[in-house]
Amino acid sequence: MDDIFKKKAIEKLVGDPVTLLLLLGVAFGLGLIIAYTYKKTHKGFSYSQNFFTTIVLLTVITTFIVIFIGDNMARAIGIFGAFSIIRFRTAVKDTRDTIFLFFSLGVGLAIGSSSVALGIVGTLIISLIIFLLYFANPGGTSKTHFVLTFQVDTEKYSTELFESVFQQYLKNKTLLNVQGGYKGKKLTLSFNITLKNIERIDDLVRDMEQIKGISDIHFVNSKNDLEF
Repeated sequence: MDDIFKKKAIEKLVGDPVTLLLLLGVAFGLGLIIAYTYKKTHKGFSYSQNFFTTIVLLTVITTFIVIFIGDNMARAIGIFGAFSIIRFRTAVKDTRDTIFLFFSLGVGLAIGSSSVALGIVGTLIISLIIFLLYFANPGGTSKTHFVLTFQVDTEKYSTELFESVFQQYLKNKTLLNVQGGYKGKKLTLSFNITLKNIERIDDLVRDMEQIKGISDIHFVNSKNDLEF
């Protein structure tokens, strides 16, 4: 008899412990799938391991909150009242990151409301769509678009120094950034460029390296998201 009362008391406090653990376990697994989808399809240099962890934890925590609220309206009002005083000051740089946060929230809500099948199927379908968009790259830039960065000695700097090479290999160019360094002895220039012929990129690098005063030549495909 005492065991029955203890079991009922536990269920009243935390619900069915087995169901709770199963739902949180499923949320954790789906959160990992979402996070790995984010990692594998991320472009650019702003990838953050902390954001990877955030996606997983957000899915699990959302599931826990929905389970905790259940059908209790008073709890729901209390939870939303507590959240309303929280101020999030970290700006999300990429709108795509915001999409993944909503993805995690949606899956957490589904699992927390015991719609496990919906959560699993939704995660798999949306992840598949994200991968398809990643590989298809709709709306992406041409493969001939690059960001070119190089260093030039301050004393020898002149646009005429590399203008003839640019005219030979580039369809168009835009100066993105100029940054000083090495106690004012060198400048780092960044250009958004479009090549006339992608197969001649090695020739461009070779000719740039032969110009006295230019060093550290790097190309980055502009399909990656860069900030200047």
